[in-house]
Amino acid sequence: MSTGIPQSRVFTKEQVKSLLTAAIGKTLMQVDSAKLFVHHEGCDKVKGIAGDIVEVSILGCQKDSRQEPDILVDGVKTEIKTTGMVEPKKKDSQYVYECKEPVSITAVSIPVIVNEEFETSNFWHKLAHMLWVYYWYKSPVTVKLEGYKDFPILGFQFYEFCDDDKLLLKQDWLLVRDFLIVIHREYKTQKERDEQYPRLSHELRGQLMLIDTAPKFPNNPRFRLKRSYATVIADKCFSNKHFEKLGETINKYADIDRKCMLMTQRYKGKTFSRIALELGVNINLDAKNFAESAVVKMFGGHVSRLNDIEDFAKIGIIAKSVPLKTNGKGKEDMKLFLPNLVEWTRETEFEESAIYDYFTGHHFIFIIYRHDGKDVIFEGFKRIYFSEGFITENVKRIWDDVRDLISNKKLRIIRDKDSEGNYIVNKSGSYREAPNFPKKATHKVFVRGGASTSEDKYKTLEINGLKMIPQYIWLDSKFVQELIKK
Repeated sequence: MSTGIPQSRVFTKEQVKSLLTAAIGKTLMQVDSAKLFVHHEGCDKVKGIAGDIVEVSILGCQKDSRQEPDILVDGVKTEIKTTGMVEPKKKDSQYVYECKEPVSITAVSIPVIVNEEFETSNFWHKLAHMLWVYYWYKSPVTVKLEGYKDFPILGFQFYEFCDDDKLLLKQDWLLVRDFLIVIHREYKTQKERDEQYPRLSHELRGQLMLIDTAPKFPNNPRFRLKRSYATVIADKCFSNKHFEKLGETINKYADIDRKCMLMTQRYKGKTFSRIALELGVNINLDAKNFAESAVVKMFGGHVSRLNDIEDFAKIGIIAKSVPLKTNGKGKEDMKLFLPNLVEWTRETEFEESAIYDYFTGHHFIFIIYRHDGKDVIFEGFKRIYFSEGFITENVKRIWDDVRDLISNKKLRIIRDKDSEGNYIVNKSGSYREAPNFPKKATHKVFVRGGASTSEDKYKTLEINGLKMIPQYIWLDSKFVQELIKK
């Protein structure tokens, strides 16, 4: 029986393994036997060049434009997904590599999906049997076509989703399909429907566990695996460690909310000392590390960090401590992550930016506790995700402002002065100073250094010839309080 797949795309698994194993450690340029780089010479960027090299130059496939999975392996239709990996920015990351960005799967074909069932959908056909090929995106900033030549092949894996993940993927897909079905039922004309489609990308974001859809309609939206989930999948290729699985299944965010509510009822008002005895947590940890370790225990885990639990890692849950003063007010601003600010100037669309992915691709569990004299009192949990309105108004604003400062050479180093107008000098003899990035006085999301001092030895970041300490993204403590009270 004909499969409809060209003979050049038919393999045994051993053939695929042999060809890809020989390519590991070599750069894309070194394995480009089909001379695709030469063919595209003069182009700044060619979408999918790494994937084309894997299919055409390494595997020897002939190019085609079918919507079917890419190759036939031992009689099984298999989708190739060539993915760029980066080294983690956090020194204590549990990963060897992380996916550079969310992984695009297939188009959200609106006229088609409203009549599909999951098992026979284009979406599941693309995911059912996969061959992941990983290359090292060996650059801190986005490169043009020429830059891809030096990116080495890291590894590969054949992959099929476990039953639990398939259930979550199906659940997410049904949310998207049913959302579109409702639009088609309630709005009769195509003009009315076109006006409603843009709601898809943000109204479901608080419910989708493993996928998202981007970009916004009227651009053709695509299903994507969240970066956090794709990274968990990739980690199986690079690491022998195993994430811990919770005994209690998490099928939706409401399961997390219910557990948070139960644990808050049980532990609210107890001191960390008391909780340490009840849960067997090391009381000698600092408050923030203790809080996260205690939360893991409350959820039934045994590791030290929430993201070492697979259930949380793959859906992009981040634990954040929220210490309060004795009077219940915020004790400090919340440090979020270390961005590549120079990269922001190379990003052309906000919805494809790294900061947009951070705020849309994660949910947060706020661990709230209060300092009361010598003791620390547990106050409870709050799961947070950021609304589209907040992201559009506040996150895009900081992205725009930083890009303007760097691109238009407006960035300056400002020295702090005391009340008498004299420059403040550190103990080391250097001036206390900071770049003029937007601060909390004017922004809920702002940029500030992550070191406790601005001494010269800590100035490891250089932008536009200006040396500074590493700059992080922060949330204003007053805004954090607003999120907790909602």
